[in-house]
Amino acid sequence: MKESIENMKISVCIPTWEQYGVGVIYLKTLFETLVTQTFKNFNIIISDHSVNDEIELFVDSYKKFFEIIYIRNINNRGNGPANTNVTLKHADGDIIKIMFQDDFFVNNHALEIIHKSFEDENCKWVVNGCNHTNDGVSFNREMIPSWNDQILYGINTISSPSVLSFRNSELSFFDENLTMLMDCEYYYQLYLKYDKPTIIEDILISNRMHSNQISSRYNQDINEEINYIKNKYK
Repeated sequence: MKESIENMKISVCIPTWEQYGVGVIYLKTLFETLVTQTFKNFNIIISDHSVNDEIELFVDSYKKFFEIIYIRNINNRGNGPANTNVTLKHADGDIIKIMFQDDFFVNNHALEIIHKSFEDENCKWVVNGCNHTNDGVSFNREMIPSWNDQILYGINTISSPSVLSFRNSELSFFDENLTMLMDCEYYYQLYLKYDKPTIIEDILISNRMHSNQISSRYNQDINEEINYIKNKYK
């Protein structure tokens, strides 16, 4: 029997920080693509690692458009998984949709399509198609997610957490010891709990590529994270 989804709310979870002065600029693009969504039964959860008030003031200006839960998060600054976990802890929607602040929707029906997927009671987690952009205007490298048995070790055929949605039940959290592999390890957690994801082939979001993103500034040996994961799951 299919679960009625008419009253199921989505919480869009957005970890934020000042991002070297462009955090508000990127977040504005994301918010504008939320304004135009055809599905309206959603709220926004912001956990803000910023050292200034710019994002908080910007978020306040959009409260006339959305229900927004804003948390100024002074703990573990610089730890992306920790900041993301705070959004999950405050999410009250039936469905959680993760979005990183520098990514944005490219389909006005995105939340509607995601919401519809959960009409199937067997659907526990969903990943959707994406593309990539350097300037927010032109797009390339379309990617339809797929599962592979080496995803735990960084062979990421799903893409960033911005393609991810899941039911807000028996909540799992991102491993705060990871950076580059925080998404791959989380996908594996969901796989162990629920099996493979439901795949939406539609291109719903764009991943912004820029010099301030975590992957561009990561200067550690990725093998340290791989070895950590191997020990965690041995």
